[in-house]
Amino acid sequence: MLFKRKHFNADKAREELINLIDESRESIYKEIFYSRPEVRSIMDRIIEVWERSGRQGRPIDYANIDELKQLLRIAKEIVKKNPEELMAEYWGGRRAS
Repeated sequence: MLFKRKHFNADKAREELINLIDESRESIYKEIFYSRPEVRSIMDRIIEVWERSGRQGRPIDYANIDELKQLLRIAKEIVKKNPEELMAEYWGGRRAS
């Protein structure tokens, strides 16, 4: 029996990632996402490449497939929790003033 590997659509993944995190009304999603060490590492790399390329397009356009998959997995993991739950985890139950 043969199984076809599902094709990964990088453009769709980029847009979904932007929608889940950057365009979310919940700022806690952005804060948690961009504070993750693995996200910071990927973002540092892609921003460096983007800057070397004359800042053409968006930084996310320079992420490779594995990086997009990892970023999207992390984003989905974050947004499936409600903001109050994330705040409690992130700030140890204390709200920022």
